Amino acid sequence: MSISIVIVTQDDPFYMPSFFQEFFDRIENSVSIQMVSILDVLDDDFVSFVRRMYRLYGPVNFCRRGLHYCYRTVIDSVGYKNYSVGSVAGQYNIPVESRDNVNTTEYVDTIAANDVDVILSVSAPQIFNEELLDAPNWGCINVHTADLPKYRGMLPTFWALYHGDDKIGSTVHTMEAEVDRGQIVRKSYFPVDESTTLDEAIVRGKKEGGRTAAEAVNAISSGDVSLREMNGEESYFSFPSIEQRREFQRRGNNLL
Repeated sequence: MSISIVIVTQDDPFYMPSFFQEFFDRIENSVSIQMVSILDVLDDDFVSFVRRMYRLYGPVNFCRRGLHYCYRTVIDSVGYKNYSVGSVAGQYNIPVESRDNVNTTEYVDTIAANDVDVILSVSAPQIFNEELLDAPNWGCINVHTADLPKYRGMLPTFWALYHGDDKIGSTVHTMEAEVDRGQIVRKSYFPVDESTTLDEAIVRGKKEGGRTAAEAVNAISSGDVSLREMNGEESYFSFPSIEQRREFQRRGNNLL
């Protein structure tokens, strides 16, 4: 059978394009992507977002990151390389829109009116309310770059490296009212070691997530999907503090 999906995500010039390049390449013809809805990054105001990134990267890496951000934004805007979700989607003629909020009656009604089967959440910065979770015919699924339920919460790639894991998971799961809960649709892993930087791990995680999400959506479309419960060790992590970032670096890990 064929299914229609809508994607809710955020944009950045570093990581999200890698996810969508992998995802769009692997989607089968039976899957119709109606649109990609892009929300503001982290659902923060600009000042709060900058402060958070400064705490994560520290002064030197923050400046390096800022320069890379400006460079990639300019390169994308002139069409030299695809450093945005919009430009990657444009390669596949997939509509893209910007949204302030997906938890509105108007958005929920749009999902219902267009007979959407699946909403795919990819690093979406807003928690879906119950009306939105119930709107698509099949349901909502989320991509989490971690082994769930072991690494629930924010920036799980950081925490996997922080704890010295030799592999990082990519979990596609059904969505419930509580964040990072639900049933597992697909899960995969990619290897890391002590030389893997946070930046490298996030890029690898987005690519692995794109492949895993495509497998999950294709399986839903073919009717060959088997859900399983999240079992095992449970934990929740918030965004790293300055002290935790410094400890990460003291252990020999690099951010960039």
